[in-house]
Amino acid sequence: MKRSKSFQTTIIAGSNSPRLKSLRKLVRDRRYRALEGQTVIEGPRSILTALQIGANINEVFVRSDQVEFGESLAKFGIPITEIENATLDDIAESGSPQGVLARASIPEVEVHDIAQQPRVVVVDSVQDPGNIGAIVRTAAAAQFDAVVATKGSADLWSPRAIRASAGTIFALDVLGNAEMSSVLDLLLGNGHTIVAAGVDGPSELKQLRNTERMTLVVGSEAHGLTAVASQTASSYVRIPMGPNVESLNVAVAAGLIMYQMQDNSVGQ
Repeated sequence: MKRSKSFQTTIIAGSNSPRLKSLRKLVRDRRYRALEGQTVIEGPRSILTALQIGANINEVFVRSDQVEFGESLAKFGIPITEIENATLDDIAESGSPQGVLARASIPEVEVHDIAQQPRVVVVDSVQDPGNIGAIVRTAAAAQFDAVVATKGSADLWSPRAIRASAGTIFALDVLGNAEMSSVLDLLLGNGHTIVAAGVDGPSELKQLRNTERMTLVVGSEAHGLTAVASQTASSYVRIPMGPNVESLNVAVAAGLIMYQMQDNSVGQ
């Protein structure tokens, strides 16, 4: 492929480079991501979405068959590193590597700032990063402002969760590893109506009445909400379901409720 004169890549052969060792650790180690304040985005679509939102992407790593995509990022002034195909695929977390990995900064967000937002989702002990990412993506689509994941939940900033969010996680205020009771107390103190979702909720979704500030709390399908979430909720709603269906996927249920809670429905 003919490359433009303005486009240059740094080429790394092998997997022993300190930069690649750090990249691999960012993909696999939650604590290392938190320590470095960095994460990894996989795939052209998620990377482009993150860039359009304004994410701080520090470097992009590409396979030889994805150098053209790297060239398309030249206008952003991002360093591009080409590495051997097998090495990149081995570093990538995905079972079907897309040939592009980006190292990006994790935005710093304070829980006090989140409490000022009109619409928040709190994820209570949801351990599947795919579900976490899907909830984030739906929150962005439904024009929510923030997502909080409590202790015991999957890492919001894992490559799999970011991939499931299609890069939209960078459009929201996001906080992970939070203490449920302190987060809900702060939200209540800032005027939020706490809406809990569960199959045993006394009210149907269509009965939900919106207020200026609202927080949705969703729990895992296996264990439901923790006691503190259930006891703190101002409203406890259920989604009507047909016979022989015990529950919905947590991301699907969260999406249905988030659209019911959209800000433009206040007062209706």
